[in-house]
Amino acid sequence: MNEILQKIKNKSPFELKDNERSRSSSLRVIISKLYYSLDYENEPQVSREKVTQLLLYHGQFSLEEIEEVFQSSAKETASYSIEFLKQHPEVAKAEALKSKEFPDETEWEGVEKPMEIKYIFPHYR
Repeated sequence: MNEILQKIKNKSPFELKDNERSRSSSLRVIISKLYYSLDYENEPQVSREKVTQLLLYHGQFSLEEIEEVFQSSAKETASYSIEFLKQHPEVAKAEALKSKEFPDETEWEGVEKPMEIKYIFPHYR
């Protein structure tokens, strides 16, 4: 992880093989390590933004390449993060009522339950 941060800080290029598949795989590893080093469980979108900013600052990868990796790792879930609940107070209220006072109540009957986008990457060492 320190090596990745040092390369970003110094804008030193990451060593990549000279083909598109290697570039994409290497970028996935870099994003995964950076993403999991942040508070991704509580702030998945903020973590995504920070990783994107770091990599754009570094300059070796384009926004389109970075976005492609995140999009391919995006998963919809009803397992909400703190970040999502802060942005959607109506969901936070419904979840609190469901889990504490009225465990059998489902406030989402007849209405599509909001889904949050989270990012699932392989863990690399």
